[in-house]
Amino acid sequence: MKKLIPLVASLLLSQALVAVSYAGDFVVIVNKGNSAPVDKALVHKIYVGDAKSWGEGTSVAPADLPDESPVRASFSNEVLGKSVSNMKALWAQNVFSGKAVPPKQLGSDDDVKKFVSANKGGIGYIKPSSLDDSVKAVIK
Repeated sequence: MKKLIPLVASLLLSQALVAVSYAGDFVVIVNKGNSAPVDKALVHKIYVGDAKSWGEGTSVAPADLPDESPVRASFSNEVLGKSVSNMKALWAQNVFSGKAVPPKQLGSDDDVKKFVSANKGGIGYIKPSSLDDSVKAVIK
């Protein structure tokens, strides 16, 4: 038992350090033609299934990175206030209840940029170094 306590403490500390290292490691992007005001609260509503359209009526088309992506972990923790696994559980409930469809999961930052630039209602997040002029950054 005495060996278990330091092990658990060590695991908890490493998780906290990993979460801190993710801070600021993403930028939220939208389609260049999207003129709607976007803030952290709206992005949160979109990614938990509470907002389904932009102000002018265009349907939102959110994109997620893979579950294991550090950028996704950063985004989930900082914007959604939940871990990736907690978000997966939330989306399982949303799908089961018919409330909403989860964001489209894509494989890379480039895939997210292509998806967002091809969809007027597109929104996603990528690492800042992947940002280019094909999309518009709304939260850095």
